[in-house]
This record gives sequence, C-alpha cells and structure tokens, in this order.
Amino acid sequence: VSKRNVDQQLRIKIVYDTSVEDLLPEKRHLIKNKLFPQAISYLEKTFQVRKSAGAILLSRNALLNQISDPSDPVAVANALLQICQVYNDSDWHRRPTGSPDQEGVRDADFVLYVSALTTDRCGHEDIIAYAAYCQLEAEMDRPIAGYANLCPNMISTQAQEFVGMLSTVKHEIIHALGFSAGLFAFYRDDDGRPLTPRYADGLPPFNESLGLYQWSSKVVHKAVRLWDVRGGKMLRHAVHLLVTPRVVEEARKHFNCPILEGMELENQGGMGTELNHWEKRLLENEAMTGSHTQNRVFSRITLALMEDTGWYKANYSMAEKLDWGRNKGCDFVMKSCKFWIDQKRQKKQLISPYCDTLRSNPLQLTCRQDQRAVAVCNLQKFPKQLPQEYQYFDNLNGVPAEELPYYGGSVEIADYCPFSQEFSWHLSGEFQRSSDCRIIENQPDPAKNYGAEKYGPNSVCLIQKSAFVMEQCRRKLSYPDWGSGCYQVSCSPQGLHVWVKDTVYLCSRSGQVLTVSIQMNGWIHVGNLICPACSDFCDSCPPERDPPASNLTRAAPIDLCSCSSSLVVTLWLLVANLVPLLTGLFLCT
Repeated sequence: VSKRNVDQQLRIKIVYDTSVEDLLPEKRHLIKNKLFPQAISYLEKTFQVRKSAGAILLSRNALLNQISDPSDPVAVANALLQICQVYNDSDWHRRPTGSPDQEGVRDADFVLYVSALTTDRCGHEDIIAYAAYCQLEAEMDRPIAGYANLCPNMISTQAQEFVGMLSTVKHEIIHALGFSAGLFAFYRDDDGRPLTPRYADGLPPFNESLGLYQWSSKVVHKAVRLWDVRGGKMLRHAVHLLVTPRVVEEARKHFNCPILEGMELENQGGMGTELNHWEKRLLENEAMTGSHTQNRVFSRITLALMEDTGWYKANYSMAEKLDWGRNKGCDFVMKSCKFWIDQKRQKKQLISPYCDTLRSNPLQLTCRQDQRAVAVCNLQKFPKQLPQEYQYFDNLNGVPAEELPYYGGSVEIADYCPFSQEFSWHLSGEFQRSSDCRIIENQPDPAKNYGAEKYGPNSVCLIQKSAFVMEQCRRKLSYPDWGSGCYQVSCSPQGLHVWVKDTVYLCSRSGQVLTVSIQMNGWIHVGNLICPACSDFCDSCPPERDPPASNLTRAAPIDLCSCSSSLVVTLWLLVANLVPLLTGLFLCT
C-alpha cells in the first residue's frame, strides 16, 4: 500500500450478544436504543476510514467457533467466519476443513460485539465496561472487529448518569478502534508505511514482559522529568510520551509549550490502564484518561491520535473543548504539581487547577474548573505514607509536619495531585443526584434548597461569599456544607444576568458581590453570590464597570409572620369595645 486512501465515513455494525437480551427491559432498552446508537453516531461523524476491500470475515477458533477471550467468550455466527484451517500432524501444513468462507459482513468497516456479562473483571471496583479489538485487517493492520462488555450491575438507567454512561461507551469503542497499547506497534504514517519495523512475517517484535508487540520510538518515546517533591528534593521521574506528529502538534498548542516532546501516557493503574490512556494529571477530564471523574470530553488530542494511527481521518469540528491545562505552559506539563503549586503560592495567585483545601465535614464547596458543577477539593489523608515521588506538601493548614507525607489527592492515577472534583449524593448507598449544574434531575429537594439553587441546561456554578440562611418568622436555618451553588445565567447587551428564582441580578464586573434576598416555598432565602467574568459564559460582553447603587429592597417576611390586615382591623375593634367595659369594671372595683 503506497498511500492511505481515506474516502468514506466510518461504518460500525453492532452485533448484540444474547446476554444483552437477557437484561431487564429498561437496561436492554438503554443499551440498544440509546447508548450504543448515540455513541456509534458520534464516532461515525468523527472519523473517516479507507474503504474496505470486501466483506469482513473473522478467523475462527477451530474448536470453539468463538472469539476467545479467557474471561468472556462471545459467540460469533457462522455466517461471519472464515473457513477453518487445521494443521496436519504429518507435515504441519495448514489445510482448510469444514464449511467454506461465509458471506461475512458487508457495508461495514468495523464489527462490534456487545455483551452484558458478569465477568471477573466486573468484580473490580468501579469497572463499568471494557473493550478490546479482536482482529486486524491484513493490508493495513486496522482493527476490523472488537467487543465491548458492560457489567450488568453497573448499568444505570437514572437520567442523571446517562451522560457519564454514554462517554464510557464512546471511550471503550475508541480503545477497540485504535487507542490501545497493543496497537501502537501497528500504527502507520500517512503514506501507509509502518512506523515500527517489521520482521519477514510482517509482524513487529514481541515484548514478552509487556505481553505486547513492541512499538518503535517513532510512536512512544521514554523521557525523564526533573520532579520536585517535599523537603526541597528533586527526583528523576520516568514517563512515556506518545510522539506521533499530530499528537505532538495538538499537545503543544493545548498547553502552549513549544518544546513539549509529546503527550504523556498514564504511568499507573496496572494492566489495562497504564500506557492505554492519557496521563490523568495533565488531561484530567479528557475522555481517554484512565478514570471517569467528571465532565468527560473528547479533545483534539484524542482525535489527533486516532488520525496518527494511519487508519482514520478526523473531523476536528467534533472535538469538545478541554479546559484542563489549556495554556498553562511548560512548567505545568513538564514538572510536578508541587512545582506549580509552590510557584503560584509565592506569587499569591490561585493554584488552580490544583487545590490545597482538606476534604472535611462539613464540606467546603467550590466550583469545578469549567464552572459547570459544584465541586470539592479531593485532598485527603491516606492511611500510609505516599511514595516519596508523590509527596508534594511542605505545609498544609492544620496539619502537623510529621503527617504531611500522608496527604495527597484521592485519585492515584493523577499522581496524587489534588484537584477540585465533582461529586454525588447518596442515601443508604443508593445514588441520589450529582453536582453537575446542567442536569435538571439534580435539582435539590425544596426543603433542603437553602441556597435557592436552580439546576438545568442554562445553569452554572457560582461561588457563595457566605452561607445562605433560610428565615421564617423567628426561625433561621443554614446548611453546614456551603461555598458554591448552581444558578441560572443568561447573556445580554448589559452583561451577565444571574437568576435566583424570578429575580434577576446584573453582574457588572468580575468579583462583584450580589446580595440575594428572595422568597421561596414559604421561606426567605438570604445570601451573597460572587459574580464570575462575563466572558466565561458569553461570546459578547460590555466593558467591566462598577455596579450601580442597589435599589433592591430585602424581601420582608410580613405575610409569613404577621397577621393579615383584616385580622389587624378586627383586633383593634375588639380592643376599642373592651376598653369602656374594662374601665367600668375597674371603677366599680
């Protein structure tokens, strides 16, 4: 093949295993009518592929007639299988036996087998789904078949969790299509030439210790970072970087670091996570990192990797905006998070996207970096000292010096760097709602909505300057967990508007304090919100200016605590009639 010929949209055919049919109706409907159709639609719009030469036929296991994975065999129909080849004991030559090649799959570039089996891997904590490729085409090594298994007990039909489930399905299919350490050695350049040298049999070298075909340095490159840790020490921190051309270009642009050699791959998490994902510390909520923490997005960097496989052309208009790490520079992407935190502290600047507030009870709430969800800093104390490589703090408020080695972020694969993270509320172990402001089903119970919050597609996270108070007559209630909340916003020629129930407040400048006092559900809600920058949410904003003198009058709970006007009149008439009577009684006495 002298030149890659990419000329059509990717076509994916789904084959559902009988285990999917055996699910409860609502879970089966979710998988077959929502999750996979939407995921496939996104991927088919995002990638073009070289037209397949003919029908897809899968090689068969002569004994089992199935795609064989030790943990979860998925049966394949005979119509999709090649003729069986067996070895003759006398001369060790392969000879066909049984039925000839079948019809195969036409009008598709990739066949995905979907199952819902409770496997050994499903027993691991937080495993929702996993996937792999099964077979490569002979000419360009592109995966033409794969499987995805969803763990039945982890399939959620709650509306609040749909977006997360959908991103998980997309994530797993992308692994099967090309983002997999097992495929790195098969990547090709734009002219169709292998980026990793091949033996005479057409295969690259095999690395026994990794259990993978060994890639060349044109695909993955090893590097050493000088790594700041506590106590003024500096260690050597080894990393693996994906160094294909488009990935390097997109990574440099994203971080604004022209000397960056490539995009760092995950160095933790064990087999299946390590080397198979982007480094969590650097691309926290990018969808192809190794764990789902919040707001997954498929960025230009992931699309660049898929194009650099040599098998696809990416439609970059389908990429989603990634805020994490954007324009943070070389110090952010090439040094430890301790270096970044210390530099920002010395300059008295925010250490975002990292944080150093201990997770405590009550919670000190903040906003996710993109201001679309309420969040909490995931800095915590571990039962054992962290490895020296991940000890970042020389001081923390309220923490004795001897305990500092025990503190780090709760996400191990983010190199224990602490960051503000979306969370969820549970009752008796059951999921109730998440803190994503955009999901209307996350709206809190009216009796517990102290901050007069509003969740929905036009809502964002705003910082609260003080705890909100609910007042009714002489009763005052406040919620111990405070610091941020979800509120509806809109853009106007005057600037950003913040809506609290039916009252609109104008943000004239970033940092402006809004005094909120509204009546809702028989209570007066009183508190203060801090205005964000208009440009964070609006395409067009007026120049910042001082706000006008407020003419908003605090809502007074007259009708909640006082008597009605008719009752007041009645009481006065009663008093007026009683006075002469009481006077006469007094004189007689």
